[in-house]
Amino acid sequence: MNIHKLLLLFFLLNLAFNALSQIDTSDVNSTPYGVIYNHLYYLQQDSYDVNRSTFSFPENIENAEQISIQLKQIIDGKGYYIDINQLPQDSNYQDSLSKKKIYLIHHNEPRIYVEKIDGNWFYSRTTLEQIPILYEEVFPFGTGLKKYFSGPTWEYKIFNVSAFKWLGLLVLFLLSVIIFYIANFLSKWLVTRLLKNRFQISDLTKRDIKKMGRIFGLFLATRIFLSITPMLQLPIRMNSMLIKTLGILSIFFLILLITRISRIIFHYLDSLARKTENTLDDQLLPVISRIVIFIIWAIGVIYVMEFLDVNVTALLAGISIGGLALALAAQDTVKNFFGSIMIFVDRPFQIGDWIHFDDIDGTVEEVGVRSTRIRTFANSVVYVPNGMLANKVVNNMGLRQFRRFKTELGVTYNTPPHKIDLFVKGIRDIILKHPTTRKDFFEVHLNSFGDSSINVLLYCFFEARDWNAELKGKHDIVYAILLLAEGLGVSFAFPSQSIYVESMPSSKNGDRDSSENPLEKSLQKVDEYFLSKMDQQSPDKIKPLGGA
Repeated sequence: MNIHKLLLLFFLLNLAFNALSQIDTSDVNSTPYGVIYNHLYYLQQDSYDVNRSTFSFPENIENAEQISIQLKQIIDGKGYYIDINQLPQDSNYQDSLSKKKIYLIHHNEPRIYVEKIDGNWFYSRTTLEQIPILYEEVFPFGTGLKKYFSGPTWEYKIFNVSAFKWLGLLVLFLLSVIIFYIANFLSKWLVTRLLKNRFQISDLTKRDIKKMGRIFGLFLATRIFLSITPMLQLPIRMNSMLIKTLGILSIFFLILLITRISRIIFHYLDSLARKTENTLDDQLLPVISRIVIFIIWAIGVIYVMEFLDVNVTALLAGISIGGLALALAAQDTVKNFFGSIMIFVDRPFQIGDWIHFDDIDGTVEEVGVRSTRIRTFANSVVYVPNGMLANKVVNNMGLRQFRRFKTELGVTYNTPPHKIDLFVKGIRDIILKHPTTRKDFFEVHLNSFGDSSINVLLYCFFEARDWNAELKGKHDIVYAILLLAEGLGVSFAFPSQSIYVESMPSSKNGDRDSSENPLEKSLQKVDEYFLSKMDQQSPDKIKPLGGA
């Protein structure tokens, strides 16, 4: 008798426990919570009842039990772990965005939702119609893997996961490794073949192609792993964690892949820009490249946050609220950005120009978003913020059409005057014959008496695009002057001192000097020289002082 009472008590307790653990069927369709809970609960292993799970669907649904199972598999296969406690229990629940009485199972899948129909909540008919399509997307290879691994050995659980599922993960990993190597090799070979005939592939481009191949292999292997994982039908928590990890990795690899592809494209554009005479494209390409890469990473970060169920809209709203503080903190960055825009608009210098401002003297190598990189003549690199550079007085030596060459040539005092005159004329002829000198404006004249030389002023200009061309022009002029001096027998002076021992003059020499009158004879030669010069000039061109 006592045994019967104990059995009866145990039976009643079991019924009470089941009653507590189950939802009242009368409340199934009263709230979104009831619909979703009922569907998922009666498809669990410990409370499996497919017929009762169909209470979450509208009436007169064909193949309701099959649809119920497939919907559960879709939710689990997508890795949507549903927290029952977060489900709305308000019968009049309304979606905050659409203002309709619907509730999305997951914000990343708008096709699966429950809605209120005639006062009761059900899975929407739109969702039920989309189940075959969703099932094909989640399980492209089907879900029949388990039938090939039946038996106690394969059903043995390790960390609550069947042995055949662990084996499936191992095989899937090995398959992904093989796909990685194949995709890596094929992508590098294909890209190199496509670009080889279009432009010269530099070492930098080769490195980017090599990295792009690896990243593409990782991306493809991750995506295949991600697409086949639902087929193993892992426990929902494990499947959710694995899918999120693989999803984040695939987004990360996709960002890197697009970044590498953009770098290769910009290498190609850079090779085209180098062939043009305009240097504006050389300046714009690095800036555009950085902006494009920044946009790629920004979009990628947003996708990752959405994948992690972060409310991006609320986050962006919070950033906009703190925008004032951010602007105050980043005012130097903003100033530099607008400084770079002004540099591109005004174009005070270009890449390759020799510029000088303050104590900085060098060649512009790159104009970036924040700063300009200048290579000094000491071969050091100076980074100047664009905000500061835009407000400086910049002397652009690179915009000179002509480069000035000014020097003095010192000839010895014992050089005869007629040789000096021939020497000056010869230098003028050299300037006229040189291919890059300015022919309409140059000066070559006897200029001054130095301590140890008679100085000839040489003042001319070269048409040179850069310093190298200027140096070559100077070299040619100086070398030609040396040849001229050697041919005329003109010697160049250098700082020196001579000591003369003066002897007492004889009376005979004194009488001869006084009789010949050397001053009068010298002045006569000077008059003849000036008369010859006057004959070469037009009197009309000579104006009196004051311009009268």
